[in-house]
Amino acid sequence: MNYSGQSGEGRYYRTRLRPLWRIGQYIALADLFFLLVFFLLLASSVVRISGIKVNLPQADQVPQAVGLGRSIVTVTAPEVPGQPCRIYYRDRHIDAGQLRRELLTDRNREKVLVIRADKDVPSGVLYEIMNIAESAQMESFIAVQPLANDPETHFVE
Repeated sequence: MNYSGQSGEGRYYRTRLRPLWRIGQYIALADLFFLLVFFLLLASSVVRISGIKVNLPQADQVPQAVGLGRSIVTVTAPEVPGQPCRIYYRDRHIDAGQLRRELLTDRNREKVLVIRADKDVPSGVLYEIMNIAESAQMESFIAVQPLANDPETHFVE
């Protein structure tokens, strides 16, 4: 007794539809390409400067912008007058001697040191950091905030 559907042989239907495998491969490749382009465009526009908040000084004439590197020093004004300024390198609190050692011994450092200093930081501290950068054979730039009508941060040499 053979009931329908229990035998080893069944009905097979032949369709005229054929998959377009080559088009499917190219669509997947194009999708991957556009995702990669989107990721690169998104990642290149986001630049993390530093996590320490400072009030940058404003400048009337802002020179040409400088590309950002990894070497960023942030200097904050003292919380209590008479105390020293706080210096941060790679978001770590250090003093001037430690900064000199870091810049001289770091083999993977950039050739440019960006100084993000609060507008209330004394100029002597800035000169000291610029001298440290010069002894490490680095160029130094001070980050400034343009006037209120231009919200972009620029770097002054």
